[in-house]
Amino acid sequence: MKETLNNLENLIAELKRKVKQFKPQEAQAIREEIKNLYMNVANSLKVLNQTKEELRIIAHNFSCRKSSQTEAGKFYSFIKSQTSADLDLATLVDRAWNLIVMEDYDEAIKVLKRVLSIDRKNVKGLGLMSLALMNKELYDNAMLYLQQVLLIDSDNPFALNNLGYICYKKGVWGEAIEHLTKVVNQTRDRTAALYANYYLGLLYYDRSMILDAIKFFKEALKLGPNLQEAYYYLGLSEMKKYKFTKAVGYFEKCIKIDCNSRYGRLGKEKLDEIQPIKETNKINPTNDFKK
Repeated sequence: MKETLNNLENLIAELKRKVKQFKPQEAQAIREEIKNLYMNVANSLKVLNQTKEELRIIAHNFSCRKSSQTEAGKFYSFIKSQTSADLDLATLVDRAWNLIVMEDYDEAIKVLKRVLSIDRKNVKGLGLMSLALMNKELYDNAMLYLQQVLLIDSDNPFALNNLGYICYKKGVWGEAIEHLTKVVNQTRDRTAALYANYYLGLLYYDRSMILDAIKFFKEALKLGPNLQEAYYYLGLSEMKKYKFTKAVGYFEKCIKIDCNSRYGRLGKEKLDEIQPIKETNKINPTNDFKK
């Protein structure tokens, strides 16, 4: 067991090294390596869970042979508590979340169906199901799960945030602002508040209300200073105001966080687009980050 764990640590360290030294041509290979290792770990967890169940049965049989029934009962209760359905459910929810992070939405949905077959009112399971469906742009289906969450917890920040985002994507501006504003003003979930500010920034950016968009992007960055996409959209917003020096600064910050990510590459493209303006001295240096 120790040798296996050491080997796993080495594999993780090697993956970290590859990601740190990432090159675009290696993207697919690294993605496959992460997916394969994840599936191996998931399968190992399945075997370990089966082993736990077998140990529970062995412990029960052993307890029946003990002379003291009191000791036997305590021993069996301990083993049973360590292999409860709640632990299994938490494992499934965690697996689904990791699959969503890996962008394997179809597999995540399969796992979440198992979660909801065990507990149809599991708030985390319902919320993650909506998130997986949102990422597949199945917004109407996602809303059905979000509504179930809100029936259980009417002020759930995660659900309100995602519902606001769906309304934004569907062009229902008023409802989007209503839902997202509720999340911005709550203190229960900091991450939800971060993304609610970011989504409001996107909404106002799309409506060409640039000053409002900038305000919300900056609020998002107060909660999450490394939110790369917020820097990118701040750069775009400043370009619309012809504040090119400010735009350059935001794109540079975006690229610095991760030059190989989607927004890192988009930021580099915008910097290249602005470069001719810089070379012809059309940027006014007095515009640089005064606000």
